[in-house]
Amino acid sequence: MAAVRQGLRRWAAAPGIALLVLSGCTERQPVVEADASPYGNWRAVLPVPGGDLPFGLEIAREDGHDVAWLVNGPERVEVTEVRVDGGRVSMGMPGFPHRLEARMQDGRLEGEVIFLRPGGETRSARMVAERSAGWRFFPPSPGANADFSGRWALTFRDPDTGAESAGIAELAQDGRVVSGTVLRESGDDRYIAGEARGDTVFLSRFDGGTAYRYVARLNDRGELEGELRSGTGIFRQLSGRRDDDARLADATTLTRLREDAGPVMFTFPGVDGRPVSLADARFRDKVMIITLGGTWCPNCHDEAAFLRDFLPSRRDRGLEVVQLMFEYDTEFATAAASVRDFVDKFAIDYPVLVAGTYEPGAVQRAIPQLEKVLAYPTMLVLDRRGRIRYTHTGFSGPATGAHYEEFVREFGALIDGLLAET
Repeated sequence: MAAVRQGLRRWAAAPGIALLVLSGCTERQPVVEADASPYGNWRAVLPVPGGDLPFGLEIAREDGHDVAWLVNGPERVEVTEVRVDGGRVSMGMPGFPHRLEARMQDGRLEGEVIFLRPGGETRSARMVAERSAGWRFFPPSPGANADFSGRWALTFRDPDTGAESAGIAELAQDGRVVSGTVLRESGDDRYIAGEARGDTVFLSRFDGGTAYRYVARLNDRGELEGELRSGTGIFRQLSGRRDDDARLADATTLTRLREDAGPVMFTFPGVDGRPVSLADARFRDKVMIITLGGTWCPNCHDEAAFLRDFLPSRRDRGLEVVQLMFEYDTEFATAAASVRDFVDKFAIDYPVLVAGTYEPGAVQRAIPQLEKVLAYPTMLVLDRRGRIRYTHTGFSGPATGAHYEEFVREFGALIDGLLAET
């Protein structure tokens, strides 16, 4: 399968909550939207048990190149690894090790999204897309809809194991249109969007990484009852209640260090295979941000964008960043190719290393000072002596609004304080 993925990547590369305002110096070439053409705006769905998981898909041709966007509420994720060949479309998801393959059939796009899973296995989700009519789940209909706006304390339950976890939904509603995000201890669900229909809210997202669908009904007690499903088969029951004071556990307390934890030291290869060591001269006497992630992890994408912009103003004062990636691919060549795509997507200029395969115990083998790691990404901050002074589990990005802004302020103050130490 790794060889197949590499071949698809080479083939596709061959020639031939805030409102985002897109602008640029390129001019989009007009395309006639005939039934046989895949160009245009689409309402795409991944069928999951109980209904559809929709997302917006736009395909266009600009300056002689095919390009696409995945649309979820205010977010438009640009896809540049796109090839349109007659009625066939192939896309490499931006920075993720997943693909979309489809072809025109009777005026529709039909195909699949191919998700890479742990161990290098793949799982396909059927996809069907029809020309967009301007709605996500349902066309407008008469009748009143319940109000789902506000802050909701959620409980997710795995029906197989009974295990429960907490979340917070923050939703905004304009008429029937609902958007927002869900925060968890592992990070946020990024941008989710959908509609209210009577006493039920329908929300979804597919941004190239994970595909989620929420359906929740407002019961007579004013509480939510519903479910979460993913394009790869995850199913969780959910319940919720309005709570303006809902809080999650402190993200700085969830990663546990060994009592005998000493200075951190490691050596791993970069995407070119050359080893990079924390003992290298460039890192000596520096404050270090070490982040643990993977290309398959959507919150790691948001974190990478943050670190890329955070580092330059502090690098001359002694700050460095190293990212350790734990990939689904078990072969170094294919894992490195995925990481290289990730680096290119975010124009990262700090070392991003292939540290291992996503599996239990991989992080502890890479960094023995860690006893417990709850989620990816996890961030470690080392002082100039190599000691872990701060940990942060998960990453809640721009979709969380004020939460993200608060993190940026507090994290900046922490790093500035460590840089001031001698």
